[in-house]
Amino acid sequence: MSTDARIDNRQVAEALRSVLTSRTFARSERLRSFLKFVVEMEQLGLAHQLKGYTIGIDVFSRSEGFDPGTDPLVRVQAGKLRRLLNQFYAEEGRDEALRIRIPLGGYVPMYELAGTARRSRIENDDRTDISRWRGLPNLFLAPLRDGDATSRIFVNALRFWTGRLWAVAIAACDAQFQEQNDQGSSLHFILEVKDEGATRLSLSLRHQQSGNEVLATGRTLDASGDILDIASLANQFAGVNLTIPGRIYQFCHANNLSTAEMKCLDATYRYTLEGTPDAYIAARRHQQQWPGLGGDADIITEIPRLIALSTQHI
Repeated sequence: MSTDARIDNRQVAEALRSVLTSRTFARSERLRSFLKFVVEMEQLGLAHQLKGYTIGIDVFSRSEGFDPGTDPLVRVQAGKLRRLLNQFYAEEGRDEALRIRIPLGGYVPMYELAGTARRSRIENDDRTDISRWRGLPNLFLAPLRDGDATSRIFVNALRFWTGRLWAVAIAACDAQFQEQNDQGSSLHFILEVKDEGATRLSLSLRHQQSGNEVLATGRTLDASGDILDIASLANQFAGVNLTIPGRIYQFCHANNLSTAEMKCLDATYRYTLEGTPDAYIAARRHQQQWPGLGGDADIITEIPRLIALSTQHI
């Protein structure tokens, strides 16, 4: 069943071919047959025949006495197909213009447009407006001391992450620190970077409202003095502290500061890692509570798309 009138048979056929010839599905002959069957039946106008009994007989060669109520074969394989499709579109097929989904509770495929132009907008335009996302932590960079050259390189490298992070918003400039520092939001964090000698940096990442240090004991970093080495340290810092599994989120979870949006991102990220039924249920439940996503037939695993859709309702 198409979800958009602009989707035609040619687009569906191309989307199906991309999945069937992918590396992701290369070792899953049964799932390729399953997907090919349901898509072709839907395209022939026979979606009403896509029942557990029909699929069990025509795809999995069950006998005519097959009872899908007692034999969970089709339901189990459908779950595997959904997970493999999610994996394909999160990785190998992330740039596909049309995506095929198998909704929970049924076997009739659905199609969603996620064209290159739209994806480019999501990855470039929407993410630069990260400051308008509600419910996410904000990181403010304290003004640097005069003459702290190594710290300046570190902070400049960290600013390259602005708009590339989906979990934490980095303030655009030091002026924002001065303007926002006194607001006392429970989701405001402050990073101070200082030179300690020619190649040593001391870092302090603290929660603005409580003053608590987010880093366990603070952090001193040793750099070789090479610009790229300092940039590499900034990248490592961002990965450890400013991502969904990072220290800021750990701090918020531990102190009951996490918002519904943060919990949704966390649950979705966990599902992309685990792929288990329990993780799916948790992610789906959180997404249903996110404005604009409750009506989706299946889970969204791509974090950029998840946030891009949510910003449309702010």
